[in-house]
Amino acid sequence: RVSYLLILNVFWNKEFIGGKIMDTKKLKGYAPTVLRAGLGLLFLLPGIDKLIGMLSGGHMLAGMIGSGLTWIVLLAEIIFGVALLVGWKVKLTVWPLVIIMAVAIFMMVIPNFNLPNFMFHILAIAGLVSLYLSGEGAAAMKI
Repeated sequence: RVSYLLILNVFWNKEFIGGKIMDTKKLKGYAPTVLRAGLGLLFLLPGIDKLIGMLSGGHMLAGMIGSGLTWIVLLAEIIFGVALLVGWKVKLTVWPLVIIMAVAIFMMVIPNFNLPNFMFHILAIAGLVSLYLSGEGAAAMKI
């Protein structure tokens, strides 16, 4: 019977029968890639959902269909979400998304204060700034 202490010791030391479980040094460049892919999907999927909803008239933003700003934000979420997903010019791509999230906090979240929604927006901003500081990571489009 294997004790939990033995399992904990194996993972703590990262050694198992003379070999390593996982060499994290080789995978270090993929941490920003995972963050970039997650943030890209975070903006891309809701952007597509808003676009489909606006075109069908069933989304909450459909009443503002004449507003150019609504279309700019919606398309920016989709375009910059794709750019993050593929890793295209990440250091420039993050800032429009940070602005979108900051404006959303002041216009949508604070007036109808909801702590989980507020924390979600703050976490997205923190992830975007972290991506700016760390770079695009491995498997990014280099043009």
